[in-house]
Amino acid sequence: MLYSQALPDISINETFKQTSLSKVIRILKNKYDVKIAYDDALVTGINIDGQFTNRSLSAFLDEILPSKGINYQVLNGKIILTPGQINIDLQTPSLFDLTVFGMIQDAQTGEMLPNALIRVAGENRGTISNKDGFFSLSQVPTDTSTIEVTYLGYKKNTVKLDPNKSKQTLRISMAENTVDLAEFTVVDLRSDNTIQYGEEISQISIDPNSLSSLPSLGELDIFRSLQLLPGISGTDETSSELSIRNSPSSQNLVLLDGFTIYRLDHFFGVFSAINPDAVRDIQVYKGGFGPKYGGRISGVVDITGKSGNFNKPEYSFGINLLSARMSINAPLNEGKGAIHFSTRRAYTDVIRSSLFKKLYKNYRENSNQVDDQGNDNSLRPNFHFYDVNLKTTYNISKRDIASFSLYWGRDELYTDFDQITGSGTSIITENTDEIAEWGNLGIGGIWSRNWSKNYYSSFQVAYSGHNFDYLFESEERNENSQVTNAYSATRLNDVSDFQINYKNELKFKERHQLDFGLNVSAITTINDVTIDEQIQLPFGEREQSGGIFALYASDELRLNKKLRLNAGFRYTATNLTHKNYFGRRLGLTYQISPSIKLKLSNGQYYQLARQVLYDDPRSNLQDGWNLACNTAFGALNSEHLIGGINYSKNGFMVDMEYYQKNVSGLVEYTVSHMFDQNMPNDTQPLVTESVGEEKIRGLDVLIQKKVGPYHGWLSYTRSKSSSIYPQINDGQSIPSRLDQRNEAKFVNVLEFKKFNVSATFLYGSGRPFFKPELNFIRDNGGTAINYEILNLNKTVERLPTYHRLDISAALKFENEDVRGDFGISILNAYNHKNIQNRRLNVSAIERAINNREEPSELYRDIVLLDFTPSIFLNLYF
Repeated sequence: MLYSQALPDISINETFKQTSLSKVIRILKNKYDVKIAYDDALVTGINIDGQFTNRSLSAFLDEILPSKGINYQVLNGKIILTPGQINIDLQTPSLFDLTVFGMIQDAQTGEMLPNALIRVAGENRGTISNKDGFFSLSQVPTDTSTIEVTYLGYKKNTVKLDPNKSKQTLRISMAENTVDLAEFTVVDLRSDNTIQYGEEISQISIDPNSLSSLPSLGELDIFRSLQLLPGISGTDETSSELSIRNSPSSQNLVLLDGFTIYRLDHFFGVFSAINPDAVRDIQVYKGGFGPKYGGRISGVVDITGKSGNFNKPEYSFGINLLSARMSINAPLNEGKGAIHFSTRRAYTDVIRSSLFKKLYKNYRENSNQVDDQGNDNSLRPNFHFYDVNLKTTYNISKRDIASFSLYWGRDELYTDFDQITGSGTSIITENTDEIAEWGNLGIGGIWSRNWSKNYYSSFQVAYSGHNFDYLFESEERNENSQVTNAYSATRLNDVSDFQINYKNELKFKERHQLDFGLNVSAITTINDVTIDEQIQLPFGEREQSGGIFALYASDELRLNKKLRLNAGFRYTATNLTHKNYFGRRLGLTYQISPSIKLKLSNGQYYQLARQVLYDDPRSNLQDGWNLACNTAFGALNSEHLIGGINYSKNGFMVDMEYYQKNVSGLVEYTVSHMFDQNMPNDTQPLVTESVGEEKIRGLDVLIQKKVGPYHGWLSYTRSKSSSIYPQINDGQSIPSRLDQRNEAKFVNVLEFKKFNVSATFLYGSGRPFFKPELNFIRDNGGTAINYEILNLNKTVERLPTYHRLDISAALKFENEDVRGDFGISILNAYNHKNIQNRRLNVSAIERAINNREEPSELYRDIVLLDFTPSIFLNLYF
């Protein structure tokens, strides 16, 4: 041991039984006030056994550390742990140009890590671990080469090959990043950023743990964090949906452990449907994705759930002003398997916090059914949501892994609303009831096998289900209890999707990697929309069902050390439309230098399960999932063209991508309300089906920097999206609903040992607002007695510019038994009034007509959240 000062005079009295060294160090720091600095990678995976009575600190350290290959020295009153003496053995290589096979795992939990980057030290060429953490790296120069592994949120690990073990499977452990050394003058060993661009074009890898410091409504929100990326709209704090490159969320494929998530939100968009405690890895494809993904035409979000802890049990608990959550990770059968369980539930049906009231009021104002929000006590909402994640993973053999994953989420809203308006002899009593229930169910079982160094396959059976059931009834009575106005609306949408997925990865001839497989789906949808007991959806059959068969293949060919070509196809056959669809895929990357890469991509995509836009100015009925058919509407079709450049060096990254996206087969059901002389006090809905197309052009820019305790990024998107529907505005080109010309997001995080602070600033130019033509029906005296809504004739205006600042701060704490953080987040810190939308002011117009007054307040602003604080507490055991 090396001493520059004497150790403190301390007597250690402890008993350890397979106690992790990191916990032993926490006990020394918190109980004995010993100051210790160390690299987390040095102590990860090391356990201590023994009983120590009246042991001096030096004797204690000398007994537990050298046998574990760890030395220590004392410097300025602090104990510095260092690696033990390394025995350098200069070996002569015996094999050349070989393939190295292995697996990447978390050093602490034993979980396999997907999408880790493995390469020979000093070279740009490499490979990526698959979903089960396995990898095969070809063209390794010798069996004494050094392998370098990087993974988002983890420290870089280097492994020197041993000729005596060159034929064995490598098992490489990765240690999570830590800031334990931040109070000392020690170089940070982290080499990765929060955001990392993947091998495929428009692919982004996200570190979920690094996002936990960002401002939120009480807990890390997966989809809201993704909205801070370039090309993903983030200028609506009340929506967790993912609008990728000006396309609606329904055109994105969202996968959790291989099964599809059809609805992405809780509480009408306030929260993401996915519990962050259940997430291990996130891969985002903003376009140009490969043929193994299909069924959607815009983007892909591929989420891998946590497998559990293969080494020891661990627990977590969190609570905020709206919900509580907990998770368990534990080993099975002495570490051969693991289980993860997590759940969360909103307690808003028991305690209606001020934050809940604010969020609920925002939802109500976005509805076109209840107009007067003046008396909050008249609203009686009973709302809550819950979700459950369960995943078990078992290593059947060194080559076989079996896993089972379950996700179940549900929302339930019951509201009744009573109010009395007017005075004297003119009194109106309004009674309203609203019931909404929706949820997701996903179940999947996967068996995967590594047949050899060059061949891997997986087989999955999965089910995805979604249901949305909505009822709204409103009635107005006069002072004589006579019904003067009544309105009702219902919406039902169910999806059942059974799938079989068979995937294969084959490497051959050194430079080729062939991915191929098939997908079989049996899908059924049910749709109902009624307004005043009249069916409003002219979709033909209420229930649709059919089968979809898809076959895909792609070949990644490394033409040389700098040029990589990926070409493939996806062939789809279905009895829904009785047509076949062939979608090509092409990707090209050129590594100009170790820090600069060019990229180009082109692809054709088809979507058979899609949402049809239902545009009715009088109602708030949501879009539903429908299936393409050969009678009503066909498949969505999209063509992608992407080109870009990436520069990355020493923690600084700049990425730019230009994209073009042409979409055809869009369907919109536009509802007008026409005057009927036989019913002078009412109108009749007229539904028009419009089939249109869309052109999208844009540029995404990301600038990212990490230095010391700071990491952050600036993202900017410049885009234009226009659409043409022959029946709308006489077929003229108009801005698309999601058209937003400019959007910028600035994210900043400071991470220290005892606390963290963060701030995000978002700016967006105004989105389009579509005003339908109103035609007022007047009597002979010129007084308005009714009105028509001509929704096929729209005037396009722009909403005001959007901007907001969110801030967050958290204090961290820990002892030998628990660690955690407590903090506060503030959304819209300077209380700017942001307008989400403008809606036709139906209630005000009809009230003015009933009072024989001239309608004046034709539209009303839907205002987003004002200054909104939230507190949170997270505990980890």
